[in-house]
Amino acid sequence: MSHSESKVDGRWKLSVFSWLHLAAITLLLFSLFSGLRIAVLSFPFLGFLSPILPQGQVHTLHFVSGSLLSAIAVCSLAYYFFCREKQRPLRGRLARYHRAVLWIGCLGLLLSLATGGVLFFAILEAAVLVRVHFFLALAGLGFIFLHGVFYLVQYGVAAMRRILPRAQFSGLPVIKSAAVVGLCLVLLVLAYGSTSSRLDVKSIPIEDIVNVDGEADEAVWQGAIPVTVDTFFGANFEDGGSQVQIKALQNGSDVYMHIRWQDPTESRLHLPLEKTAEGWKVVYEGFENFNETKYYEDKFALLLSNSCSLGGAGTSHLGPKPLGDKPANFHGKGYHYSSDESIHDLWHWKAVRTNEMRLADDNHIGPPYAERPGSRRYTAGYMQDGKESGSYVMNWRWFKTAGVVPKRLPQQAPQTMPAASTQMLGTWFDLSVYNETADTLPVGSVIPSVLYRSNRFEGDRADVRAAGIWRDGYWSLELARTLDTGSPLDVAIRDGVCLWVAAFDHAQVGHTRHSRPIKLKLEES
Repeated sequence: MSHSESKVDGRWKLSVFSWLHLAAITLLLFSLFSGLRIAVLSFPFLGFLSPILPQGQVHTLHFVSGSLLSAIAVCSLAYYFFCREKQRPLRGRLARYHRAVLWIGCLGLLLSLATGGVLFFAILEAAVLVRVHFFLALAGLGFIFLHGVFYLVQYGVAAMRRILPRAQFSGLPVIKSAAVVGLCLVLLVLAYGSTSSRLDVKSIPIEDIVNVDGEADEAVWQGAIPVTVDTFFGANFEDGGSQVQIKALQNGSDVYMHIRWQDPTESRLHLPLEKTAEGWKVVYEGFENFNETKYYEDKFALLLSNSCSLGGAGTSHLGPKPLGDKPANFHGKGYHYSSDESIHDLWHWKAVRTNEMRLADDNHIGPPYAERPGSRRYTAGYMQDGKESGSYVMNWRWFKTAGVVPKRLPQQAPQTMPAASTQMLGTWFDLSVYNETADTLPVGSVIPSVLYRSNRFEGDRADVRAAGIWRDGYWSLELARTLDTGSPLDVAIRDGVCLWVAAFDHAQVGHTRHSRPIKLKLEES
């Protein structure tokens, strides 16, 4: 190789290094900041970072940046072993420091990418790996400071001459650079193509009876193929995770689902009212910010969508104010809404408020609705379907942290504060209208906050039949609905529809989650 050819080849190698270095830095920052926004959901101590973290559909941003960063890591390894210019090693204490930080940082980055991939593709159980991935991300912030900042302090602006890319526009450099970009895109497309698992919906004869009672003990369930998904980052669960198993049947008219998930405690205590020396008060820890995590019922949510996009079909928008022209949310976690006009179906089962109705609350997620004057809580695109009658009501006139006025009182002496697993549920007609002068209940008395006014919902909100039973550390929940209700607020059950699941352990909004959607495949009759 001539001297001029060697010089051109050296410039190209330096240019490739510079571009890879710049791409790695950019994607690492995108991955770190989007990942930290997701982590704020479960690690409140990171809340001080919230003002500088991105908001909105950060799940997609995190996946794309992480996938591209993985591709850049592969390209960088190839460059290091095959294209790197041999240089005279730097000597001295600072040089050894930089080499040590660089090697440790690169190892941490590779482990972070590996754990992220294992979590996304559900290769291993998630609970421990989630925390490992999180702490590796925090270590990444330290690496940026220890490597980048110290390097600039030591070498000044001159260090930028080596790490900033220099354009090469002819011949082999262009071809090789295009190959690097092409490899990144191929890896990203392959990752996108593997972003769903499959739930086979077994076909059964229409004359076979399936009792929606939570037991799932009929013979037809034996032939259903289960799908198991690890969910994580939920409040109160052991290590924040719960493994969920899903089975599904259909008879050409209705779909049946059996869902079983880990929950060490049965929680049916929902914001009880306790009489104190100052009057009646709601017992809570976080409800003032719509983030109750102690005195609440167990719940389960199932999201159905014609879209299989990341972040719950693109409905998950994180941050305290992802909608600039709408109110900020109290808890800082984010909102659910669709960015277009699409409707996503949400079945929301509640151990106290709907289980006795033998229903799940049929809800939907759509575009953000207009703020309602006087409404205390704004929920963006999350809404209940319409109903004709039936419901439950809260047993207070207006919620205030200082105290409440009950609507109804029991006709017999109530109990004192029960254990967290005790159900506190009343019927409107079994209690008397509250009268302050006739309130002779002793201090310490506890009454329910949820009252049934009628047996169950009627109308669109009552489309999903449901019953749940807790036994030996597991909830067993059966759900049933017509395959196609004809409602514009429901998603018809058919091939290609995707679903996501979320478990709540006596938490208002702190549910578990998983990354990849589950795609339905209906067996032909």
